[in-house]
Amino acid sequence: MSTRIKADGDTWRPILDESAGRRSLVFFCASNGQRPYRVVVAGDDLKTDEDVAALPAEELRAMFDRSESMNTSPS
Repeated sequence: MSTRIKADGDTWRPILDESAGRRSLVFFCASNGQRPYRVVVAGDDLKTDEDVAALPAEELRAMFDRSESMNTSPS
């Protein structure tokens, strides 16, 4: 099962993304497809999806709190 966290009243799925020449963590809303996705720059210690899955939920929520809304939903 993929990693998920509860934040801002919804369930979010963090995905590691390495496009645009930098590593980012993208949060997609799993419980409401109308929510815009959120992005935060990932640290150098996050290199794989397994690294993301190993993070404690509290750390993922802290990253979510620092993330920025992209003001568009993926669906």
